[in-house]
Amino acid sequence: MRNEKGFILPVTIAISFLFFLVFTSQINAYLTEKAFSNETEEILIMENLMQVGVGDLKATFLNEEESAELTGSFNYPTGNITYTVSPLTLTTSQITLTCKTNEQRKSSARFVYDYESKVISSWLDLR
Repeated sequence: MRNEKGFILPVTIAISFLFFLVFTSQINAYLTEKAFSNETEEILIMENLMQVGVGDLKATFLNEEESAELTGSFNYPTGNITYTVSPLTLTTSQITLTCKTNEQRKSSARFVYDYESKVISSWLDLR
């Protein structure tokens, strides 16, 4: 019985420390995974907004045949798009789109739109 003095307390502390270490590690992994999931969702929302905005912008220019200076915006449930049209030639314009989500994330893109062929070219992401 004399040899057991002081054996239980150090083992209990060591096991408690290991449990706390594993628990903290799992909580950290969970928080990292949750942040990654939120970032991925925001990126997908921005890409979706950009695609919908380009589609609506092309629909706006469907009957246009000449480039003109123009600024406007589209509002959607997940965010909004603002655009600026700057004429390059009589039949082409440089368009800058700025996408802003409801979480205040921003993304921009610039491209050239040809009114005759209704084609987008020279796409450039401005993140």
